[in-house]
Amino acid sequence: MPYKGSAPALADLLGGQLSFMFDTVITSVPQIRAGKLRAFAVSSPKRASSLPEVPTMQEAGIKGFDISQWQGLLAPAGTPRAVLDRLNAETVRAMHAADVHERIAVQGGNDIVTGTPEEFAALIRSDLQAYAKLIKEARIPAQ
Repeated sequence: MPYKGSAPALADLLGGQLSFMFDTVITSVPQIRAGKLRAFAVSSPKRASSLPEVPTMQEAGIKGFDISQWQGLLAPAGTPRAVLDRLNAETVRAMHAADVHERIAVQGGNDIVTGTPEEFAALIRSDLQAYAKLIKEARIPAQ
C-alpha cells in the first residue's frame, strides 16, 4: 500500500495494520529502542552506527542489496561555480560541526557523508541508472 510519508506508514505498522516496512533509521530508532519495533536489517551496504547490532540486507542473505538514503542540496542549472563552491564549503563545515554530529547521533540518524558537487552529481546519476534498470526489469508501470 502506498503512503504519503513515513509517519502514516509507521503509525499503521505500530497499530498492526502492516507487518513490516522499510523506513529511515532516524524515524525508526526511537521505536526500536522503546521495544515497539524490531529491526531485521538495514538496506545500506554497511551497518548503521546507531544500530550496530542490526545486520545489513547483504549480511542477512540478500546479495547485492543496496538502497541507501541520502539528502543533498541542489541549485538551479547555471548557478555560478563560485556560489556552488561557497554553498558546498559552508554545508560541509556545518555538517561536520560537533553539535550537528551529536544531534544526529542522539536522534539515531545515519552517518554524515559530504563531498564535492561533482561527487554528488555522480551519485545522483548512478542512482537514476540503477533505479531505471530496476523499474524496467521489474516491469513497474508509471502511476
